[in-house]
Order: sequence, then structure tokens, then C-alpha cells
Amino acid sequence: MISSGGGRRGVAAPELETAVPSPFPHTTPVDPTTAGSGQLRAAYDQLANHFGAGDIPAEFRLLYGAPELLYATWVAVRESLVVGGAPRGDKELVAAGVARARGCAPVLRTHVRALRTGGRPALARTVRDGGTPGDPDHARLLAWGAATAVPDGPPAGLPVPADHLPEFLGTALTAHFLTRLGSALLSARAGHDVRDWPRRLLGGRAAARPEPTRAPRPGESLSLLAGAIGPEPSWAGGAPLGAGLAALRSATADTDQALTDTASRRVRTIVAAHGGRPPGTDLTDRHLSGRGWLYAALTGLRGADRPAAAVALLTALAPSQLTSADVEFWRLTAPGGASDDAALLRLAGFGAYTAVACIERSLVATALGAGTHPRS
Repeated sequence: MISSGGGRRGVAAPELETAVPSPFPHTTPVDPTTAGSGQLRAAYDQLANHFGAGDIPAEFRLLYGAPELLYATWVAVRESLVVGGAPRGDKELVAAGVARARGCAPVLRTHVRALRTGGRPALARTVRDGGTPGDPDHARLLAWGAATAVPDGPPAGLPVPADHLPEFLGTALTAHFLTRLGSALLSARAGHDVRDWPRRLLGGRAAARPEPTRAPRPGESLSLLAGAIGPEPSWAGGAPLGAGLAALRSATADTDQALTDTASRRVRTIVAAHGGRPPGTDLTDRHLSGRGWLYAALTGLRGADRPAAAVALLTALAPSQLTSADVEFWRLTAPGGASDDAALLRLAGFGAYTAVACIERSLVATALGAGTHPRS
């Protein structure tokens, strides 16, 4: 995902702020250049070096308030999409297919920019406008990414060489994670004013940055990870992307007091029952009349478990339907100290990754064979 110019020709781009304006109503923006640890600054430096300091995508800036989640997400994305032996543009098409199928405009915009700055402006326009690429290989990759977002999933196999399968699988899975967070927390329903801060985050041109002296190398982001990260996916074959995905799994398991064991089990059960994909609803449907599945899923939960599970389930299965009322109800009922924005990010992250884990099992079975297990 490489940044690109988005301003109109002949019009000066607005100056972009370093701090991300909070999409939630209860906090001030987080500036990674001054707040938190040196590790947060190191993560920011990697993002700025890649995208340009003024054009880090909103889906990453969103995570400044939950640093461990930011580190894991960036490592997983970088090590699967940005580096590796597979053509970068091909992986961007898979990620764009996921974002387009899920109706997540911020994440789609990021991948469209990458295609454009990668020297494929016509292809970028086609993807942006919902068209089908004229190149059959491009069309297959885009369609495969989109098919991972529907109940039946993609057909067996993947239209890429076997030795590149891990990179494409990792790309698709991280796209599923980010599109869920983006649809849930970067939308008007999530309770922020969409008229202003997305323009500052996503509008205008990329900030100038030095030309890289060499191509990025696999594993260079792993220094951001600290401590045990749990088992890596066996299908990753020991590549750095496996560590990134394992770290993402570990980071999203940390929900503090936001979810009791009862609520987290309910979330996992419901998401698994639906295969990590929405239960018979349009991915981009924001009408609340389609939330009957949610009310059935919450049956029997009591007290704070209901609103917490609702936020996680909506993020997992129907993120475009998460509303500010859902978030505020959760805040009012959450235990003390577990209702700030960092807790909300971790709660949404838990829901998003719970869906990703289900999709991972399905994709690994169809792409690599029914006898392959996602985790070693």
C-alpha cells in the first residue's frame, strides 16, 4: 500500500496533521511523535517512511490509541503485502477486492492509491469505479479477493504460484481485519463528524519524503514486536508474515475487562456459526432493520455482557451497522477503566480478528488442502 497524490491538479493540497483526530467523542488526538513510548515513535517512523508523514492511511492512524494493536497490524500488513516475492500490484488487487466487496471506502482508497503510484493508473481507476480489469489475470485476482467476503467463499485454489500463496493469504486476511475496523469505526454511524477529519486524513497529496535508497526487506518490522506472540500459522512456512499474524491474534485477544469469558465465548460461537461472514445481509447495508440476527445472538446475555458482545459481533459480521448508540451503551455499562477508546479499539479488534480466524480456516482449507491446519 503505497501512498499517492489525491489532490486536484493545480489546487494546493491542505496541510495534513500528524495527530489523528479521534473518531470517538471522549478523547483528544494521539500524536505518536510525542506521546507514548519510543516503540510507538518507531512504528510511526516506519509508517511515515512508507506512506509519507502526511499521508498515513486512516486505518492505521486509527490505531495510535492502541499501540500493541498498531504494531501487530502494521507488521502483518507489511510482511504480507509490502514485501515478498509476489508482485506487489497483484497483492494490491486481492486486498482491493476484499475492500471493494466489503464496501470499505478508506481501505479501498489506500489500495487504489498504491496501484496508481505503482504505475497502473488505468487499473486503479477501474478498481475504484467498480469495474472489471481487462487483463484476465488482474480480473481473477480482484475477483478472488472479493470472493473471500461472501458466504460460499472463493473456489478451491488460488490463481498464483504455490510459493506465493502465503503472501496472498496474509494479504487477504489483513484486508479483512482492516476493512472491518474501517467500516465500524471510520463511519458516520460510529459517532464522529465525517465532514471534517477524514478530509484532513485522506484528502490532498502525499507529503514529500526522501526516495528510498533500497527496496524494503522482509522482517525489518519485526523489531516492533515484543514478548510472546503465540503459535505462527503453519502455512506461512516460517516467513515473517507468520509472526505478524500471530502477533495480531495475540494483540486482539487482550480485551482487558471489556469482555467476560461468557461474552467472548458467545462472540466466538456466533461468528463461527456464520463462518466469519455476515448472516444473510448485504455487506454494505447500514439499515438497522437487518439486525434481527444480532438480537437473537445476544439472547441470554445479561448486564454489561450484552452491549460489549454487540460491539464485537457487529464489528465481526456487520461492521457498517455499528452505531454511536451501540458504542455509547457499551461505554455506560462497561466496568470502570474499561470504557476508554483504547478499550473500544481492542474490543472491535477482538471482533474483527474472530471473523478473520474463521475466514483463515476456510481459505487455508480451500487454497492449501483440507488437511492443512491454520496454526502449527
